[in-house]
Amino acid sequence: MPTASSSGDDPRLLSWAALAPLWLREARIGRALIDRAIEATRARGAVGVLPFAVQVAAIDAAADDRWALSVALHDEAIRLARETGQMVRLCGALAGLARVEARQGREAACREHASDALALSEQLGLPFYGVWAIGALAELELSLGRLEQALGWLEQKDCLLAGLQIADPDLSAAPELVEVHVRALRAGAARAIAADYLGRPREKGQPWALARAERCQGMLAGADAMDEPFARAVDFHARTPDTFELARTRLCYGERLRRIKRRTQAREQLRAAFEAFSDLGAAPWAERARLELQATGETARRRDASALDALTPQELRIAMVLAEGRTTREAAAQLFLSPKTIEYHLRSAYRKLGICSRDELAGALASTGGEHAAAAAPSAGPAGV
Repeated sequence: MPTASSSGDDPRLLSWAALAPLWLREARIGRALIDRAIEATRARGAVGVLPFAVQVAAIDAAADDRWALSVALHDEAIRLARETGQMVRLCGALAGLARVEARQGREAACREHASDALALSEQLGLPFYGVWAIGALAELELSLGRLEQALGWLEQKDCLLAGLQIADPDLSAAPELVEVHVRALRAGAARAIAADYLGRPREKGQPWALARAERCQGMLAGADAMDEPFARAVDFHARTPDTFELARTRLCYGERLRRIKRRTQAREQLRAAFEAFSDLGAAPWAERARLELQATGETARRRDASALDALTPQELRIAMVLAEGRTTREAAAQLFLSPKTIEYHLRSAYRKLGICSRDELAGALASTGGEHAAAAAPSAGPAGV
């Protein structure tokens, strides 16, 4: 695999090198490579390479809980791919965007982008991106509590992976299938799927895969034996940057604790899940955790939507760049847009946020959590793959 030193300033090699840490669920490790790739791309004017570099940055952001940034970067990658006629990159960016939108509960947008990605994957012979798109639709249905619809997409996803002979446990739909069958009171089906799946995470030995495997064990264990696998799952999650999966594990644990009348312990897990989902902007998951918490006798208030939610992805991306102190012309050059386009979207962002200056813009991003996304954005432009 190319390293930062061996790949020099070749933006394509740097982008590919950054993918390896993402596949290992070690998103932060590859960020320096992503930054260098985008910086080298812009310095060379290599517009043809930029959609891929931006897509990698978007994947990194999604894997590291920076969802607003990920949506903005995916949107940028889609625009650049269309402008340069790169249909493969377009397919990947659409599928990646649908996955984030599924978690956010943006149902219409998720379905549109997943459908477009599926059509392109079939047209271009890119079944791997089809796996992403199908996974997005499955996760959307699961988050909305539509178990049978989720089951159909999950089975389709695993069938496609089997046809591609891909056995990576990180891509497997088995943990979600186990959850669907457990929630639908089909314990036998859940146990059969888990028995076929659990060896693969242990063989891979990476904490992200092991955490999901232990969650399956916790969902299937008896009431007197479930605490240990759930505890192990939480420990494995602590070694990864993915707060969303940790919150899902806490939600599953809290649901089981509530059902066996251990309400005090259930509240602890459900409260943590609700807060994490709310912070991430995972609206349907936060609502599920809120209702479970309410069933224990504790009331949690729904969070107000962030002001950033009113911005389009392009408005948010432009706002982030300008909030870093760049001029309109510098932002235009960085994002391959005209200064007039920058100013148009800036005015729209001002109107939606109720502000009228760059200083207020930076403050608005900071007060709504956008400072994390903006500060973590690649310095020269725009990483659970």
